Amino acid sequence: MNDGYEEILVKRQPRAVDTVLKILVIAAAVVPVVFGLVFAFLPAMAIGVVLGFLGYYFLLPQLDIEYEYLYVGGDIDIDKIMSKRKRKKVASYNKDNLEILAPTGSDQLASYMKEGKVLDYTSGDPGVKTWTAVYGSEKEAAIVKMELTEEIAQDMRRYAPRKVFFS
Repeated sequence: MNDGYEEILVKRQPRAVDTVLKILVIAAAVVPVVFGLVFAFLPAMAIGVVLGFLGYYFLLPQLDIEYEYLYVGGDIDIDKIMSKRKRKKVASYNKDNLEILAPTGSDQLASYMKEGKVLDYTSGDPGVKTWTAVYGSEKEAAIVKMELTEEIAQDMRRYAPRKVFFS
């Protein structure tokens, strides 16, 4: 078996929006509780506890994201891991549907960038080299940004030599 295999775990950097949402979740829980304590109004306290629980359970895990790339023989599966508790399969891309793979910002990608929606599965760190892949299907093109290694790009070039570029 001569298939390439690699797993990559990429932690998304916290964004400014994430910090604001965390503050809003905490405020939505604390303000009604304080109001209920000051004015001895128990329903407000109950609302604060419920809002705090809902925000903690449903919203906060969405803010701590890691992406796991599983590369096997030219195919890439991407999973999203939320707060190191929940795993969700996000996408699966087949080497047969690959149209182009190049470093993000490459000239070869210029004509493809207008075709579809850009899916960003990177950490958001500007110092890390990212790759952009365009996968075509019957429905529409998927433009996918990932943080791949040079070894994966070299292995993908073995499967699609005219579709993988390094500059």
